[in-house]
Amino acid sequence: MELEPIGFTNERAKEMVNITFSMKKLIKDPKRPIRNCMVITVMIFIAECIIFCGALVFGFKQKSAILLICAGLYSALIILYIARIISMIKMLKMYRSLPKDRKTVLEEDGVRLNVNGVSDTKFYWTSFSVMRVFEHNIVFIPKDITKLSLSFPIQHLDKVKQYMSEHNVDLEICE
Repeated sequence: MELEPIGFTNERAKEMVNITFSMKKLIKDPKRPIRNCMVITVMIFIAECIIFCGALVFGFKQKSAILLICAGLYSALIILYIARIISMIKMLKMYRSLPKDRKTVLEEDGVRLNVNGVSDTKFYWTSFSVMRVFEHNIVFIPKDITKLSLSFPIQHLDKVKQYMSEHNVDLEICE
């Protein structure tokens, strides 16, 4: 069964970034709720900047080496969170720019994904542990972190569920 190509809307792309950054936890507990990773990361980044500035100011004011060392450690954490924010923004842009003319075919043993006739990738049903339904995406969560996940737009939910039941695809569905 071939699924019609649907591109990534802004909401779907944001949700996929959150899912991607939560994938390690979703593999362990597929029913786990996902959080808005971008908002949480930015809030932690702001808190660390405030603590850094406070430690720096009080460290110089009190001439305290411990506070200055703490400020240095927080500057390292700030750099890590800047890198995380940049990678989230790049991932969001990547999802938005994925080609809309991807051909997706559900087959007996898995899903074949063909992009622009350039790449042809096969995902096997046996590599997934569960199909999770989110607000804007259907995501096939892999059994372990070394395998890739697969997502479809929520508009394909009925077709995918029908195909899975007709072809005895044995995957738990978390809605």
